[in-house]
Formats: sequence, structure tokens, C-alpha cells
Amino acid sequence: MADLVAENVYRLCVPIPFPLRTVNVYVLVGPAGWALFDTAIGTEEARTLIYEELQGLGLKLEELRAIVLSHMHPDHVGLSGELYERSRAAVYMHPIDEAALQLFWNSAQARTFAQTNQFFVPHGMPREPLYPPQVPREVMRKVVGVPAHEAFTLLEDGQQLELLGERYEVLWTPGHADGHICLYRPRDGVFLAADHVLPRITPNVGLYSAQARENPLGDFLSSLRKVENLPASIVLPGHGEPFADLALRVRELIEHHDQREQEIFALLAQHPQHAYQLAKQLFSARLKSQDAWRMAVAETLSHLEYMRYAGQVRQQHTSDGLILYAAL
Repeated sequence: MADLVAENVYRLCVPIPFPLRTVNVYVLVGPAGWALFDTAIGTEEARTLIYEELQGLGLKLEELRAIVLSHMHPDHVGLSGELYERSRAAVYMHPIDEAALQLFWNSAQARTFAQTNQFFVPHGMPREPLYPPQVPREVMRKVVGVPAHEAFTLLEDGQQLELLGERYEVLWTPGHADGHICLYRPRDGVFLAADHVLPRITPNVGLYSAQARENPLGDFLSSLRKVENLPASIVLPGHGEPFADLALRVRELIEHHDQREQEIFALLAQHPQHAYQLAKQLFSARLKSQDAWRMAVAETLSHLEYMRYAGQVRQQHTSDGLILYAAL
């Protein structure tokens, strides 16, 4: 059931086929239409729930005026193409993740994922099984369908966005994704945080590609400090329940990463290791799938590179092509 979580803002809690189980889609209602902040994924279960909830709110697709996408991950953009085709609403996104969205979901996905898999090999990740499992292209397109580049209006950090008579500030918050954005409504402190600040878990911050921003954890920590002192009345996250104390949660997330950094440094003080070895020691009890392993190695790498830029560790290259990290 749609929850009214702030003035003229409804939350739809939508099922997704991932460990987090649900994603939040936010419906912004105005006097002359409505808008969406993220769109969930295009499974039949998610699609059915979203359309039923919109009907229950009395909202018609022809009155959908805008779709704002926080970042390019499939659980946040999967239905965006279908909703755009049915409404011709304006579609907004940061240019970094709009480019990544086109590359992953409107381009040669198999080549892109193969490059990602290859990126982890020097860091000790086994070559098989590959991620993701091979899915027929027509099936993937139905689950993750996105608008063409021409449909997008690109948003920059600090830009003022008018939606349905309300003014929102665009905040670029790289870390979880290179082009991740949040929206802040100054009038009443409503903060649409997407996956930047989550209430119960730490957002995955990983290094997945040589083409990505080189220090994602450094980006994430800077982005946390950027929003820490916002006078937010309520935080509307991409997963989990809305919550009130933004500054406290930011401090908790920063402390978590400080503690993880200390754990990694203690392990490297014993002997040099590659990211996969470290991930096994840090996460192994919780890793149930190849996808989970991939995320764990990427997250470990983000810590290692953050520590390398801080002058705490250095890389060592072995004769068999592995990249090790050693404490300084």
C-alpha cells in the first residue's frame, strides 16, 4: 500500500529479485500532475504492484510529468523506459550515470559485463562462473528497459529543479554510483536520498571498472559530509524505512568505514594480499552467490584504493599477473 511519507510524497515499497528484497519508489504529487523518483525494476511482480498502487492513488499515466532517476542500477531504472513510452514524461539524470545507463542497458551488455569480470581477475577473483548468468537479450530488455539518450534532461550538482510547482536542489553524491544524485526540498526539509544514505545497512561502495571514478570510497565519504548538515526533516531512502536523524546516520556510516579500514590494515600488516583474499576474510560468512562475491571484492578494492591514495598501502605486482596490496 502506498504510504504518505511527506507532504504530497508517497512511498511505494516494491519487491525486487535481489537480497534487499524491496526498493522504494517515490511518487510526488502536484496540482497539475505527478512525478516519480526512481522506477524499480520491470519484473511482472513489480510492474503489477506499481500500476495497482498508482491506480489506487487516482494517478493516470498521461498525467506523469517527470521521472527522476537517482542512479543507473537496475532496481532503480528498470521500468523507466516503459513509463516514458506510455507518458512521454521528462526524464532527468546526472550525465555520468546516464552515460553508464546507455552503455549497460541500451548497448552491448555482454561485452560490458565481460570487461567487468576481467577487471577482477588480477585482484584474485576466479574467472568462473561469470557474472551475470547469460540471460536472453529480449528478457533482459523487458526487465531493464530504459529511454534512449535523446529523452533525457541532464542534471548537474547544485541545480534547482522545478517539479510540479515545488523546488528541489540536485545534490551529486558519487560513491554508491559515480553519477548518483539526491533531491532536497528546502521548503520543508524533505531529502530524497536514494541509495546514498540507508537506514539499516551501508550502501555498497565498490570499484568495478578501470573506467569508473578511481576512488569511490573517497567520493562516498566526501558525499556523506556534503549532506551531513542538511536541515532534513525526513530522509527518504532507496531501501528501508524513512528516518529522521540524517546527521547521526552519516556519522554511523563514516565510523563503519573507519573500522573496516582498520580491519584491512591489520590483515595487511601480516603479509601482502590481493583483494579476493581480503574479501574472504572480511565477508566469507555472508557470501552466498557469485554476485555477492563480486560486490565484496569491489567493496574491498574501494577500501584498498582509498588507503593507497591516503598513503597507507601500496600495490605489488606479481610475476603471474596478480595485484597485491602491502601495508606501509
